[in-house]
Amino acid sequence: MRPSKVTRFGLNLLEPLWRNCKATLPIMIAAGGLGFTAEGASMFDVASIKPSPLGNQQVRCDTLPGGRFVCHNVKAEFLLRLAFGPKTAAIKGAPSWLDDLYDLDAKAEGAGEMTGAELAPAMLALFRDRFGLVAHEETTQQTVYILERQGSGAKLKPSEPGTEYSIKRSDENVVVKGETMAGFAGLLARRPDVNATVIDNTGLAGKFDFTFPYVNVGGGGNGPADPTVTPEVAKRTAAAYSSTFDALISIGLRLRPEKRDGTALVIDQIHRPTEN
Repeated sequence: MRPSKVTRFGLNLLEPLWRNCKATLPIMIAAGGLGFTAEGASMFDVASIKPSPLGNQQVRCDTLPGGRFVCHNVKAEFLLRLAFGPKTAAIKGAPSWLDDLYDLDAKAEGAGEMTGAELAPAMLALFRDRFGLVAHEETTQQTVYILERQGSGAKLKPSEPGTEYSIKRSDENVVVKGETMAGFAGLLARRPDVNATVIDNTGLAGKFDFTFPYVNVGGGGNGPADPTVTPEVAKRTAAAYSSTFDALISIGLRLRPEKRDGTALVIDQIHRPTEN
């Protein structure tokens, strides 16, 4: 674990929670599937997972001192993706309840803050033990998007030295500070109308500050529209930008589709989490 330092993740599920998870996972979860090798891997000593209370609560996940990992109001699928990281572009055989929202409060041994390399296998073990996960991976052709500059170039302001990452949403904009293009690519991948791997090919190094038009996408099979947006705001933003793809052009970027081989996680068996 790294020295204690609170890391905040996520805003309305815009930011991928696996941003810093770069570890290569062990090869197997259960017999006949992606089996899990516990040797040398981080495990949660205790973990409480339960359905989130009803109501419009903030979506967030925090890694905290003392080896704690706490999430509120996040989809079970989102937690599952933490175990596999960005290499898994698709999940097949997922039951509908993986869209249900859960609260997680877990603790691993140690006094510091969990790193991404420690978090991924710990989440994998959690799904094996509490969700009964049995799964395997397969190679599949998928559409990915290449993030690149559009026209005369990106309309981004280089961040001042020492700027910390932050993302805040107003009624009509998402204000981003201290963001890398690789990080922004991951954010875009989680947008409902993108919902695919996004690869940074902008050639822009360093961190940037910029304002991204908020697009209230949803419905049409991509999930519900954001319930926190008023009809008046939704109408104004829809009139200006009908999709994430359109909004990107306003800051001098674009997403270009491309076919590539990727990894799909195939679920053979999974059930709702057992009692704490």
